[in-house]
Amino acid sequence: MEPICRIKEIYKTLYQFERIFSERHGLTINEAMLLCCLRDGRPRTAGTLCDFIGLSNPRVSKVITAVENKGYVRREIAPHDKRQMVFSLTDEGRAKIRSVMASGLHCSALFDALRRSMEEA
Repeated sequence: MEPICRIKEIYKTLYQFERIFSERHGLTINEAMLLCCLRDGRPRTAGTLCDFIGLSNPRVSKVITAVENKGYVRREIAPHDKRQMVFSLTDEGRAKIRSVMASGLHCSALFDALRRSMEEA
């Protein structure tokens, strides 16, 4: 298989995984990663969340807004710098990430599908 076709198969496999994940949990992968980043209870700035999730500031802002609108994240003024916002989980957010983690992600099927996509000739 041509490299570009392999890349397309990998993309399709990841897209299918995220679609199923989103249907099951009501979250995108990026939203779940953001909740996961906050699960230790320490408030984080948008910049810290960008670094953890690996997204640009504008994209992380959209993800923050999405989980905030779902009631999973709280936005507050940073106590150490009144110009900055910090984000933390609400009780609902803690319950949601616990639920996602407890459900198991079944990544072995995903990894097998990705491996097959990369190995096909």
